[in-house]
Amino acid sequence: MATPEQLFTEIFEANHRAVHAYLLGRVGDRELARDLVQETFLRVWRRLDEVAALPSERRQAWIFTVARNLATDTHRSRATRDATIRALDVTAQAESAAAENPETRVQRDELLEELGEAVRALPEDLRVVLAMRVVGELTSAEIGAALGQPAGTVRYKLAKARRALAERLQLVEPEVGESG
Repeated sequence: MATPEQLFTEIFEANHRAVHAYLLGRVGDRELARDLVQETFLRVWRRLDEVAALPSERRQAWIFTVARNLATDTHRSRATRDATIRALDVTAQAESAAAENPETRVQRDELLEELGEAVRALPEDLRVVLAMRVVGELTSAEIGAALGQPAGTVRYKLAKARRALAERLQLVEPEVGESG
């Protein structure tokens, strides 16, 4: 029989990346998302017997409900609702390219800023699925299960988010009849 610590570790390992990506998409702040992940799993620990007794799909749904409620509470308590997604902030990649010339660095920084603005301009539902896919590296089926949506809906939202980013960054022509 597994100890409570082993059981918690198993639940944490199976869910923490998806929860982090989801929260990052919701709150748009890496540190805040980490804090909310910590609080989510603290609640799992406090109710470990109850959570462990659930089938894995229901367990994940319970964990995501806690995460969603924490994110909602955070939105309500924040003074401003200008939560941004830094999930796609590729500065870590940029830092690894420190040997590049100054002109290239300036161009890259400008592109990263444009990308950040484009991501922040996305509706929250599109930011969430995009962050879960890009940061959380989850499949459409996994995202759908976590959010209670069909995988096809998730794929549609991902395509819509990518299209909106491409249009905003002027990588493609806007579709006729698209209102945003």
